[in-house]
Amino acid sequence: LTGIKLYVGQLTTRRRQSKQATMDRVRHIVELVRRHDLKVAVELGGCLDFSPLDDTAGEWSARRELAALDNFYAAGGKVDFLDIDGPIRRLLYPHNRRDGKKFDSVDRAADELVDALRLHRKAHPETEYWLLTNFPNWGYRGGVSYHARGPQRQDWGDYDKVVRTVLKKLREAQIPLEGVTVDNPFDYLIGQHRSVKLNDPTSVDWLTRVRAYEDFARQNQLSFNLSANSERGGHESDERFYRETLEMIETYVNAGGRPDRWFVQTWYQYPTKLQPESAPHSIMALTKAVIERTRTIRPD
Repeated sequence: LTGIKLYVGQLTTRRRQSKQATMDRVRHIVELVRRHDLKVAVELGGCLDFSPLDDTAGEWSARRELAALDNFYAAGGKVDFLDIDGPIRRLLYPHNRRDGKKFDSVDRAADELVDALRLHRKAHPETEYWLLTNFPNWGYRGGVSYHARGPQRQDWGDYDKVVRTVLKKLREAQIPLEGVTVDNPFDYLIGQHRSVKLNDPTSVDWLTRVRAYEDFARQNQLSFNLSANSERGGHESDERFYRETLEMIETYVNAGGRPDRWFVQTWYQYPTKLQPESAPHSIMALTKAVIERTRTIRPD
């Protein structure tokens, strides 16, 4: 195990909890990280859809998320990577906005991401950045998204345009991107999840699409991270989540995929059991199995 990923919300004070309780929890995490010499990534939004959604959105979002990161540093920790989850989507298609505000172009949204990362870099220049996307909900290189909604049948748009725009803007600002992260559960990868608009999701080769994005990352000297999990397993049982996560890894490797990092990650109801490794189908038993399967696989 080389590292762990935290959600930015784990570093903030929870409802009905004191600041002291927050810092005790964070110090415990820092102690574990040091003891096991682990790298630390923090997943956050980068640009938040509950920000003012104007030309201050990037700075506003950074100040809010830096306040949470400050707790980790105050406890003696250090953040190696920020995994920036869907910042462009958050500005183009914000959730739960009653005022109807949103950005009208990828370019404008990418400018706000640059503004946010300037503040992050000033505060913590040692931290590197990954761009995380929920891949099935975007079209790619003219192809439909998994659910094929909207006038272009691409839901949020064409992700090839998004990533190229973000890379261009970051390079112009001299803010290096270390890599990209893909969230694409196994059932979406093989076309077995129900699609809203596609009668037969297996008519599209989703696996080849993810592989093409990995190749794009290599061509642009970016590392490639892949979250390994199963949505249907996450809604059904510990056993199915365990089994299909390993099937996903096998399927992706057999297709020539060589991620630099595998994230064993769940945001679902299952697995219910986290540890120990000896507990059948626990998340730590699964993590151990993933390590055993992938430890001999090296990126090309």
